[in-house]
Order: sequence, then structure tokens, then C-alpha cells
Amino acid sequence: MPLKNVQISFDEDLLETVDELAASSQQSRSAIVREALKTWVRQREVKNFEEEWIARLKEKPQDPGEAEAWAEAESWGDE
Repeated sequence: MPLKNVQISFDEDLLETVDELAASSQQSRSAIVREALKTWVRQREVKNFEEEWIARLKEKPQDPGEAEAWAEAESWGDE
């Protein structure tokens, strides 16, 4: 997908931090900002999903047995 140029403003401290991160990771300033924005967008999507899920659970709580099964499946093999 082709990239589009946009103009954004930063305060001096934030710009300095972005430039330091770009230099230390051998990436461009634009790459750092794109990565940060993609992460922020993804976090917002997850937060919105969780809020909607919680609202639906409040309207119609799950069967307690089903909730217990989900809790057991949540271990992710960290043991």
C-alpha cells in the first residue's frame, strides 16, 4: 500500500525521544511513528471489544459453568 505524507506537530521533548528511538533502532522517524500509531489503534480496538463484551455480559450473564470452562482455558500453557 502506498504511503501518504501527512504533517503532524510534536513538542520538542517528544520529538527528541522519537529521534533517539529511531537512531537506536536504525529506523526512520516515520517508521517509529507508524509503529506507535498502529499499536495505539490496536489497543483501542481491543479496549472497545472488551467494553462491548462486558456490556453484553451485564445484560445477559453467561452460564456459570461456561464461565468456569473459559477460566480454565485461560491458562495459555504457562505452567
